[in-house]
Amino acid sequence: MDLTIFIKGIIVGIVITAPIGPVGALVVQRTINEGRASGIVSGLGSAAGDAVYAAIVAFGLTFISEMLMQREAWVHAIGGIILFAFGMRVYFSRPSPYSENKAQRSHFGTFGSAFLLTMSNPMVILSILALFAIIGIHKPADYYRTAGLLVAGIFTGCAFLWIVLCYFISHLRGRLTERGLVLVNKVTGIFIFGCGAYAFISLIRLRMV
Repeated sequence: MDLTIFIKGIIVGIVITAPIGPVGALVVQRTINEGRASGIVSGLGSAAGDAVYAAIVAFGLTFISEMLMQREAWVHAIGGIILFAFGMRVYFSRPSPYSENKAQRSHFGTFGSAFLLTMSNPMVILSILALFAIIGIHKPADYYRTAGLLVAGIFTGCAFLWIVLCYFISHLRGRLTERGLVLVNKVTGIFIFGCGAYAFISLIRLRMV
């Protein structure tokens, strides 16, 4: 039973990680520009953020989820600002040799920035709720053990997918010229910036409803 719950958590983690959003773009960019370790640490930061939202759902912290939903406009605004800032930073960043990049940012900063970017999108709570219903987990908060296994499984699923992605992407690093690395930064920055713009467009739509 415990193993089944854990595996279901892994499935949820993989599904919520699979779509390549702003965090995925950042992980890819860091893997190509700074190496596999930087990408994996960024992925673990994202997995930790997803695990926090999973804990909110699994442990039945409804007052937190309701507060986030009630302040949806503020959530979109803050998330949009964070995405704008990350997009601009990535767009104007210049690739440098791996040894230099390694010294530029600590693993703590790499982990924290990816965690923050993930936490800027609390709407992932809705995805987790939907997936819980699909795989037959209707009242995960009935037992703290079950909730803990689910959260651990979700973190494992997210982390697994990021690690696999980083190992795959890292093989492309040696094939890219400096111009190619610059292009990766530009495209990634524009994509993340575009996600921020979408957040503000969503905010406008909320105001019009």
